[in-house]
Amino acid sequence: MKKTFIFPIAILFIMLSISCNKCNKERPRVSEIKLRKEDSIRIKIHRYEKALFSIDKKNLKSGLRKIQREYRFFLAGDLNNNDVVQIRDYLTDPLLINLYNDCIKFYPDVKDLESQFSKAFSYIKYNFPDKKLPEVFTYVSGLDYDNPIRYADSVLLVALDMYYGNNYSYYRRLGQPYYRQIRFRKDYILPDCMKEIGKTMIDNSKGDKKFIDFIIYAGKLLYFLDATLPETQDSLKIGYTPSQMAWCIKNEPNVWSFIIDRNLLYTTDPSPITKFCVDGPFTPFFSKQSPPRLGEWIGWQIVRDYMERNKNISMKELYTNQDAQDILLKSKYKPKK
Repeated sequence: MKKTFIFPIAILFIMLSISCNKCNKERPRVSEIKLRKEDSIRIKIHRYEKALFSIDKKNLKSGLRKIQREYRFFLAGDLNNNDVVQIRDYLTDPLLINLYNDCIKFYPDVKDLESQFSKAFSYIKYNFPDKKLPEVFTYVSGLDYDNPIRYADSVLLVALDMYYGNNYSYYRRLGQPYYRQIRFRKDYILPDCMKEIGKTMIDNSKGDKKFIDFIIYAGKLLYFLDATLPETQDSLKIGYTPSQMAWCIKNEPNVWSFIIDRNLLYTTDPSPITKFCVDGPFTPFFSKQSPPRLGEWIGWQIVRDYMERNKNISMKELYTNQDAQDILLKSKYKPKK
C-alpha cells in the first residue's frame, strides 16, 4: 500500500582540578541543561498534504506551480504532463482521500508539534552548534509503515497518516503486529524523528561488530533522545509499554547477569545479537512479559552511566568514540540487585 558521533606537582594537580571543574560546568549533564532565550529556535512545519489537497483539480498544473517553491522537495523538476497525471492519480485515490480527511480530523493544526520540534532542535543546536537543522514537512504517505519518518540532511518528512493512534481502523488491515501498531501514535512523532536524526550523528563505521558494539550504538542513539527530548518519558523513547518498563527496571540485574554468564558481550554470533536487538513482541531468552530489544535497554544504561561518570566527555566525543569496551569499562556499569 506504499506510495511512492611534590609542590610543583601539587600545584599542577590543583590547576588541573580547577580546569576540569570548569569544563564540567561548561558541559552540564543532559538533565541539567537549561536553554537560554537566545538558544531557542522556532520551527515552522510545512504541511504539504494541506497545500496539495487544497488545489483546484481543474487547474492542477497552475496550482502545483504556485506551491512548488515551498514544496520543492516534493515537486522538483519541470512538472511535466506525466508528473501532473501522477499527482492527479494520487489526489483522486479513494484511500488517500480518506487518509487526508482523517489527517485534517486528527491534525487540524500542528502548533503543539511546532513547539515540540522547536525545543528539540534547540537542544540539538546546543549540543552540536555546527549541525545544520532540517526543514520539517508533513504529508500523507499512503500508510508507509516502513518509513514513517524520512530524513535527508536538509529535510525531515513526517508521514502523519502513520500517527493516527493504534486503534485506527486502517492499521489493522496492514497486517502489522500489535507491538508495532501501539507506536502509531502522535506522541511517537518526536522520538521517531530524533532517532532518524541521531543515526546520522553517530559514527558507526567500525567493521566486525560484536554484541557489545550493537548495544552501545543503540545506547548512544537513545542517549541522543535524552539530550533532545529531556521531558519525554523513557517508555516513549524506547517504545515500551508501562508494564514492559516495569519489567526492565525489576529485571535489569538478571538480564545483565544472563549476558555475562553466557559470554555474549564479545560474540559475533548473529543469533543472540538479533534476539537482543531486533524488534518483536518480547526478547526470546526471557518470558513473554519481557519487552523486546533488551540489548538496547542495557546499552542505554551503560551510556548513561558512562556520561554521568565522565563529565568532561562531550556529546560529540561520545558519538565519535567507537571503542565500546572503553565506554563499558569507564561506565562502571553494574545494576544493583
